[in-house]
This record gives sequence, structure tokens and C-alpha cells, in this order.
Amino acid sequence: MRRSSEELTTAELAGRTVEYRLVRSPRRRTLALSIDETGLRVLAPARARRGWIDRALVDKSHWILAKLDARASRPIPDFDLTTGGVLPFLGGELPVRIASLERGVRTRTSRDEDGLLISVDPLAEGILRENAARSGLKRYFRSEAESRFAPVVARCAAALGRPEPKVIVRDQKRRWGSCDSQGVIRLSWRLMAAAPDQIDYVCAHEVAHLEEMNHSPAFWAVVSRLVPDWKTRRKAMKAVQPLPF
Repeated sequence: MRRSSEELTTAELAGRTVEYRLVRSPRRRTLALSIDETGLRVLAPARARRGWIDRALVDKSHWILAKLDARASRPIPDFDLTTGGVLPFLGGELPVRIASLERGVRTRTSRDEDGLLISVDPLAEGILRENAARSGLKRYFRSEAESRFAPVVARCAAALGRPEPKVIVRDQKRRWGSCDSQGVIRLSWRLMAAAPDQIDYVCAHEVAHLEEMNHSPAFWAVVSRLVPDWKTRRKAMKAVQPLPF
């Protein structure tokens, strides 16, 4: 019997490009849609034509976009890109100060016992100051994510007897991570808002796709080997606050 196959693809819905996982199964006779922390997932019969799938997604576009937007519109922390505030970081809070230093200085970040300091050019005002602060914050979160995610992925891969896969850290707002058919794992640096054990779960989830490119019982068995309490951690991901920049 043919096994289920899974691929990462996109659809154009109401002028928006929506990424989703297409899972084809020889046992399925109808189309089914679901949305979770990884985004949109489409279950289709093994021989379903792509045109038929695309038309079904267009017919359901209002529901799909509403659900995706609802997940993306969770309460955002009160944060001012000109002065600073508090951001979610590793399941806790990260105080951020945005200050001006000497004239002509390039935006830079530094960490001390009081939190994170973003230093910007004093001549940068209004939207220019916000853009400079946003750029500094993104660089900091990306750098922290790159140093944290790779070791977790490597550890999970080693537990499965696999070599360390390539990890790409990106700015993804609608999904925490993905694993493509080439075994490349992509993770959003916005995941740094989550607690360490939740980050470990997302990394393990994507590494498990190196064994099973689907969400079958076999896949979840692999996840369980890596993170026995994955159900608890997965549920907790729903409470992770989005970063407001």
C-alpha cells in the first residue's frame, strides 16, 4: 500500500500567498483542512488533481484567512519603538531601552543586568528612530535564535542517529518552523518569545520530519521519543505572545 506523502506548497487566496502543508493519503476520499501552530494543513486523496485542490482552497478562503488571522492577532505586548518597554523573551520578560548616543553612531545593541539597550543615532527621529530600533531588535533576536536553535536541532537529530541538518533562521510570522523534502529546517526567530521547553518541542517537531514527512501516528511516535511530554508543550504554545515588531 502506498504511504502518505507531504509537501510544503502555497496557494493564492484573496490576493494573499498562503503557505501550507499538502498531505496526500491513499486512504482519504475527501479534502480536509486544519490550522494549528504550524499553519494550514490540507489532507487530500493521493490522486487528487492540484487544480481541484486549489479550487477547494479558494472556496474556503474566507474561513482559512479568518483562522490564520485569528492566530496572528493574539494580544501584542505594549511596546514603544522610540523609547522601549518589555518584550516576551524565553518565556519571561526582557526590558528594552532605546536611547540616543553620540551623533552618527550606527544602531547597536548591548545586554546588561537591566535588560537590552538599543543605541540609535540622536538625529534619527520619528519613523527613522522606529526603523533603527526595529532593525536592532531583529538583529538581536535573530542572533540569539541562531545560537540557541542549532544546538537543540543537532541534539534531536543525534538522538535519531542522524547527522546535523541545515538550519535556517528566518522572520516567519505565521509559523514557528518547517522541514522541507531536502531535510532543511527553517525556524522563526520569533520563537524566542517562547519558553525554552517550548522551543525544544518545536525543534523536535521539525527534526521528527526527517524521519516522517507527515503527521501520522508514526510521526508523533518519533516526537514522543524526543519529547515525551510534547502534548503539554504543544498546548502551551498557544499562549506564546507575538513580538510587536
